[in-house]
Amino acid sequence: MSAEHATTPTGDERIQDRRDFLRLEKSGQGLLRLQGEATPVGSGKIIDISANGLNLCCEADWAERVESGAPVEVVARLDDASEPFYLVGEVIWVRNLDRGQCQIGIELPMIDDSGNQAQHDNRDWRALFLA
Repeated sequence: MSAEHATTPTGDERIQDRRDFLRLEKSGQGLLRLQGEATPVGSGKIIDISANGLNLCCEADWAERVESGAPVEVVARLDDASEPFYLVGEVIWVRNLDRGQCQIGIELPMIDDSGNQAQHDNRDWRALFLA
């Protein structure tokens, strides 16, 4: 996937959205942790979601710790869902915004490298888009 995915335009720039799936404007909170680290990077606001990803708005200092290609774990709680989703994915892009914030685009693959689906809710996340 391209680093040009679904960022919020600022000013007059135009960014091409090349998502494979429809993006839904769902709100909620996401707790982000780099895989292999015990301490979360922090939490952020979910801006939108798709069947294979999500977009978080976070504090700008996250951009210093999280870079494109980094494997991450996200605990995502959508405002209209009772249970959180434990997701594994990869940072696809990081973009600094005004007001001391950044956006982080995260891709959520269907199958992790180990093939063990019991460790995450990525399939259940995708099922939100099939209902």
